[in-house]
Amino acid sequence: MMSQYPTIKFIVERGDILAIVIAVLPLCGAVALVVLFAWHWLVLVAGIAGSLVLLLLMRSYVELVRVIADMLLPK
Repeated sequence: MMSQYPTIKFIVERGDILAIVIAVLPLCGAVALVVLFAWHWLVLVAGIAGSLVLLLLMRSYVELVRVIADMLLPK
């Protein structure tokens, strides 16, 4: 039955990696701004903070999708 929901299947199986990859994006953007455009170093601090908040949000989202898939979708 999970084959009808490929996105949910992907999130259930690879959600931890997906959360980390998405959470690293603000940090990568901050590093790029500091290196390429010589922005202030506090942009790195904002990038780290943004990455940590996004990691928390993404991990909770993955966990919610797993709970919903486990409870509501037939096996």
